[in-house]
Amino acid sequence: MHSGVRPERVVIKVGTTSLISAGAPDSAKLSALTDAVVQLRDDGRLPVLVASGAIALGTELLPPGGRPGGTARQLAAAVGQGMLFEAVRHSLEERGLTAAQILLTPVDITGPEHRDSARAVLESCLESGLVPVVNENDTVMVRNNDVLAALLAAALGAERLLLLTDVPALYEGDPRRDARARRIPEVAAMTPEVERLAGAAARGLGTGGMPAKLCAAWIATLAGVPTVIAGGDTENAVVRAVRGDDIGTLVHARVREKRPGLRRLWRALSAPPAARLRGGPDIRRLVADGAPLTAGARLPGAVPRRRPARRRRRTLRRPDRRPLAARHGQHPRRGTRPLRSRRRRHARRHALRQPHPAPARPRLPPPSVTGP
Repeated sequence: MHSGVRPERVVIKVGTTSLISAGAPDSAKLSALTDAVVQLRDDGRLPVLVASGAIALGTELLPPGGRPGGTARQLAAAVGQGMLFEAVRHSLEERGLTAAQILLTPVDITGPEHRDSARAVLESCLESGLVPVVNENDTVMVRNNDVLAALLAAALGAERLLLLTDVPALYEGDPRRDARARRIPEVAAMTPEVERLAGAAARGLGTGGMPAKLCAAWIATLAGVPTVIAGGDTENAVVRAVRGDDIGTLVHARVREKRPGLRRLWRALSAPPAARLRGGPDIRRLVADGAPLTAGARLPGAVPRRRPARRRRRTLRRPDRRPLAARHGQHPRRGTRPLRSRRRRHARRHALRQPHPAPARPRLPPPSVTGP
């Protein structure tokens, strides 16, 4: 590494299927990953690993009768997290590198309470020659590591975000079902049209899938970090993707003068868009036929249903709109105090505020006029 030049950060997110096989860490996949980490460090880059697979490992060890519905995945993460880190640590140790385990949540990176501390710890790990192995703290709440990796890449100002999955790239169709599905080598910018292609990839053992990868691509590219989606089984995929070879799908970063904050990006793009549509028989037929839906959409020849006219309600007005207690001579808020005593007190105060009138001059009798 050259002195005085900041080494480029590279965030590598490894999916569950790229590390786990048959419910256990795959030694061949781990060796290929750690060899790539060594090669990147030799090239002058500092990699940050975001490893998934704790839930898949822990699920195999939980007793069959001890899996409560609401916390089953959290318990599996608590059991499998140590196993996952130990496998990665041992593989890095064989190559002369020291791993540092860091458990984070998106709130730690985007919230004002911990974001500076979390970023300082990551920077200290990289400057000390350690290899950060980051994972979502799924024991608190199960989310997905794809979004966490995107937030990390944005917080560190990474050169590139690499998302390794069981699908070689983003395709125009499902490559498992359609052999003619074409790979999309580059995406100029994330759009809703690109996001519709997420349904082409099926879910595997992990908690994310292609929709989560595209959510991460939204966050990273809007924050100025190019993103590569590639297959974990592709030979030397990590090094080739970081060096800019034609592999997987490259999503270019958006160039903006003012970039949105991480907290805003996380709240807006951390999950795929979802909505609930309500409609009558015409809407159901349009959806079944694949027709576009617009406001007031109806089938050809359908007669619009008229809504019955709303009847106006008669409002009864009482002549005396004072509260009931006031009409009975009581104070409306202060119990049964008579209103007349309150009026007398107000009249007395009003009289005291008035200026005193000037005393009247005594009238003198008119002078009498007497003759000589």
